[in-house]
Amino acid sequence: MILPAILVAAPAMAQDAEPFTGPSIVAIGGVDHSSGGSDDPTGFVYGGAVTYDLGSGSLRYGAEAEVTGTTTGECQTSSIAGSSQRNCYHIGRDLYVGGRLGMVVAPNLMLYGKAGYTNVRIKESYDNLSTPASPDQKLAGNSDGYRLGAGMELDIGKFLVRTEYRYSDYDWGGHRHQGTVGLGFRF
Repeated sequence: MILPAILVAAPAMAQDAEPFTGPSIVAIGGVDHSSGGSDDPTGFVYGGAVTYDLGSGSLRYGAEAEVTGTTTGECQTSSIAGSSQRNCYHIGRDLYVGGRLGMVVAPNLMLYGKAGYTNVRIKESYDNLSTPASPDQKLAGNSDGYRLGAGMELDIGKFLVRTEYRYSDYDWGGHRHQGTVGLGFRF
């Protein structure tokens, strides 16, 4: 007797759920532009996010966590007093945790802002090209910072599409601008 009541109530509860609420997973890809070095390289950012949103009426709020990688980096070769050297740096993985605050502006469209903590891995190397026998120097470290962003999310049943602009500022003096698209699934 209890099982039929649960089977009848479950679809009714699913229909009552607010759009843009609950857990979701999202695959992310887009453009990554870094500033703060002598050049400003651009690359491709890729990764994924997990989001959990709550809400009432047209207001939505939630938390998210994200892991991304990037192809962004640069190498520069220079010659000083007959000695050639190459300096390279590459931006590695980026960890992000933060919050979102959104407004449902149409039955299947939400606009939102986001803010949170970000930690990036940076790798640097130095090669003395004039003396091939000399060992290369390699350094790697993490840099903390904050991220601000704005985006819009389109609800397509259980699926979602996001577009987002994000700005990240790090304690090493650099910052990043990213434009991303996300494809996801809401549970």
